[in-house]
Amino acid sequence: MGCEMTSMGLELLVVALLLLVAWALLTGRKSFQSEKVGRLPPGPRRWPVVGNIFQLGWSAHESFAKLASKHGPIMTIWLGSMCTVVVSSKEVAGEMFKNHDVVLAGRKIYEAMKGEIGNEGSIITSQYGPQWRMLRRLCTTEFFLTSRLNATVGVRAKCVDQMVRYIEEATGGSGTNGIDVGRFFFLMAFNLIGNLMFSKDLLDPNSERGAKFFLHAGKVMEYAGKPNIADFLPMLKWLDPQGLRRLTQFHIKQAFDIAGLYLKERISRNETDDHHSNEKKRRDYLDVLLDYRGDSVDGPPMFSPTTVNVIVFVSCC
Repeated sequence: MGCEMTSMGLELLVVALLLLVAWALLTGRKSFQSEKVGRLPPGPRRWPVVGNIFQLGWSAHESFAKLASKHGPIMTIWLGSMCTVVVSSKEVAGEMFKNHDVVLAGRKIYEAMKGEIGNEGSIITSQYGPQWRMLRRLCTTEFFLTSRLNATVGVRAKCVDQMVRYIEEATGGSGTNGIDVGRFFFLMAFNLIGNLMFSKDLLDPNSERGAKFFLHAGKVMEYAGKPNIADFLPMLKWLDPQGLRRLTQFHIKQAFDIAGLYLKERISRNETDDHHSNEKKRRDYLDVLLDYRGDSVDGPPMFSPTTVNVIVFVSCC
């Protein structure tokens, strides 16, 4: 009985290896045909499955420079099955981003960020199109206006003063205790975004909701920023071998639920204010998002609650 089980296991292993080799040969042939017909720039010969990963070494920028001296200022590098075009010349870069910017405007969405909650509200992960243009117009005409930035000088100064006070407390007053300065800057930036978006201190010691939102946003940044083997070998994406997609989506869901509570409170407050006054005052960026109206050409005429949640969440990360 034991011999039969061992034999069956070996047969399954052989079949799996054959399928893997067949897949590697098929994808390699397709990529070779793409390069041959001129759709991709030239590049170093790659290995099946792993591509050119082992040709890069620990200092990728030095490896790119060496490969560029051989294959030219624009070349194709395969990171596993991820096709990457590397540009190492300012002239070529200027040509690409000046004359071919629309063709190159697509964005890679990593496996950890793929889930039930869409990316349509993020200018970072949304694909180029009407929705992306609408988000960009929102940033240039509402968020980053000089007058609006000047109006937030007091808020920014308050958050910086809080950071300095927290640092003094962490050092014990004597200034001799070691601290993680980067963490305090992140806390300050997070709290600043909270003030600009919600008119609230998200890191208020008495705010349990703000503390949870900070925790989940930090975890999303941590897990989404880790190298994920599923990004380079898509055949493993269904297995999620490192668990990064599962963990990232869990914390995104928790953060979205909290952002949704802030959104519901603001909508309810605005409805109450409308009954008492015909004049509506914009107090923060959340009001801007709720009041924003597009032209129905570049995207929908107004943002959906899901899109507002995405914008709020991405702004705080």
